[in-house]
Amino acid sequence: MQVTTLAELKDAARRQEPEILIVDKRLADRVALWNGLRLAANIVVFVILAVAIFMWANPIHWELLEGPDARLARQIMLGVGILLLFADYLLPVVRTYKVAERSPEGLKLVLRRPR
Repeated sequence: MQVTTLAELKDAARRQEPEILIVDKRLADRVALWNGLRLAANIVVFVILAVAIFMWANPIHWELLEGPDARLARQIMLGVGILLLFADYLLPVVRTYKVAERSPEGLKLVLRRPR
């Protein structure tokens, strides 16, 4: 299915079209940016949560990681990590579709999990 506007893209995503071709360059760039943001957020979630869990477990018994400031830093890091986990739900098109190819005619999206 070919789409040119965000409304058409949302409608096609709701219907779970197997393939979507975005022919509008600005919309295609926006969806590619959203896809990049989703990838970056997923990587950052794992890094933040790994560091926060390491700080919480404190296997090396550093005094620096046992104070009240370290506790606040851990809580903030865990909060940010959890918020980034839910950031995926703010971008429903890139959550259900992935970029298959970028061609001169547009950006082709396919379902991440085929029906």
